[in-house]
Amino acid sequence: MDQVRKDRYLDKLNWIYDRSRLIGIWQEDLSDFQTLQDIKTVLAIFKAFQEITEAFMDCIAMYLRDNNIPPRDDYTNIDRVDLFSNEQKQLLREMNGLRNRIIHRYNGTDDTLALTGICQSLSDMISLTKTLQVWIDNS
Repeated sequence: MDQVRKDRYLDKLNWIYDRSRLIGIWQEDLSDFQTLQDIKTVLAIFKAFQEITEAFMDCIAMYLRDNNIPPRDDYTNIDRVDLFSNEQKQLLREMNGLRNRIIHRYNGTDDTLALTGICQSLSDMISLTKTLQVWIDNS
């Protein structure tokens, strides 16, 4: 892989790290997930999570393209990528589904439940970036 392509992957990873860090800071600003009175912080966390998920989906599509596998929809791409464990793929599916529910407000999305899930999965999201980082370093 040439350096320009590596840099593109690294830009995505840095974006994920930055947005994850911000979610960590912002979640501390929410004193009570049950009342969600600080709507600006809630929306900021949701937006950062959407951007994290989109960056992961971009990396997966890029990886497939780089391996001569035509990318398709996000869920198919997750299934076709061979970088991640089954548990990591399940996390990616859940992230993509939650992102879609947040954006489109499917089925009366429960904001408290969504925030809790996002904040509890931050360390798992970082684990996904480490998997990508190892692959980039070895390419």
